Amino acid sequence: MAVVYLNGRYIQAERAKVSAFDRGFIYGDGLFETIRTYAGWVFALDRHLGRLKKGADQIGIPFTGDAGKWRPVMDALLRRNHLQDTDASLRLTVTRGPDVLGPLLPPDAPPSPTLLLVAKPVDAGIAQRQQVGVGVITVHWGDPFNPLQIKSLDYLYNILATAQAQREGALEALFVGTDNCIIEGATSNVFSISHGVLTTPSESSGLLPGITREVVIELAKREGLTVHETPLPLDTLLSADEVFLTGSLKEITPVIAVDGRTIGTGRPGPVTQQLQQRYRTAVEEERVRGKCRGALRAPIQE
Repeated sequence: MAVVYLNGRYIQAERAKVSAFDRGFIYGDGLFETIRTYAGWVFALDRHLGRLKKGADQIGIPFTGDAGKWRPVMDALLRRNHLQDTDASLRLTVTRGPDVLGPLLPPDAPPSPTLLLVAKPVDAGIAQRQQVGVGVITVHWGDPFNPLQIKSLDYLYNILATAQAQREGALEALFVGTDNCIIEGATSNVFSISHGVLTTPSESSGLLPGITREVVIELAKREGLTVHETPLPLDTLLSADEVFLTGSLKEITPVIAVDGRTIGTGRPGPVTQQLQQRYRTAVEEERVRGKCRGALRAPIQE
């Protein structure tokens, strides 16, 4: 029976209740982070909480992005759901909280945020898709509007794009701007590789700066690879030697076809495979460092 963490309490999922007046439910007035865990270790937690804290500050929702507070809470939730020894995902949702009067604008009174943490097993199919690659489609919906570059609860267009991809037999949809350049995937960031050089759309394109994107850029540079953060025209993507997606759950997933057109050899390429291996090494190195620092301590709440 699933357990969630809601506003400071661990509670069975079917008993968890959020107010009918919660602004996250009514208006999408909130933020979230999806975080992957590896055998109980919450990877890149500081980065995820930092992005969530930045977004919360931008829109005026109080949030404490202290990994020292959240890691024990997350560890306890994983144990309560028997996920401490396997790969899992955590979703941390923060809303502005309930507002009984319900006007569109946030109330003048200080918000009382709703905090919800959910743990689930990772999709078993991810590992296979990382080995064989996936197909994606492009969606020409204009430039996604995300001027604050925050991960808000307003995911309707992302959901619709993903549904369209599934109807067409693909895994992911890539948003294409009015300039015919790739912006991002519905649930991922995008990289192309040509002649050993990595290209990924820059933050100025309007994308959500992904945590895994950030980690991969750092790892690629350490491997001596050149990384360009610059506009990525669709034609350039289609003619690339390799293409891959990044995301907290999908990690590094090769793309072997775009709109039915084969990318490169139609198989995951050597640079993508090199980065996949380096990414897993980085996860393990962080996990070991965390254990050495005593980060896996007893939970503060049970």
